[in-house]
Amino acid sequence: MTETGHTALITTGTLNPAVESIVRHLCEGDCHAFGSVLQWCETRGRGECAYAVVCPSCSERFLIEEEDLAELERWTEANGHALVCGVQL
Repeated sequence: MTETGHTALITTGTLNPAVESIVRHLCEGDCHAFGSVLQWCETRGRGECAYAVVCPSCSERFLIEEEDLAELERWTEANGHALVCGVQL
């Protein structure tokens, strides 16, 4: 895929800025990979969870909200498999 086509799939203008920065990291440059999703949840109280995406190439971590994680997963399903990058589903 040409660099222009590659960029067009990443910068659709519809991605949340947090999601776009993760996609750019995982899909452009040297790392080019599927990131892993980590989840921490409270066992008592409200049961709230926190999420992070970890790049397997450089170990950079991105904290992400649950709604943004859902958007990142949708993006990966729609575009990431063709580009061989995104998050592992």
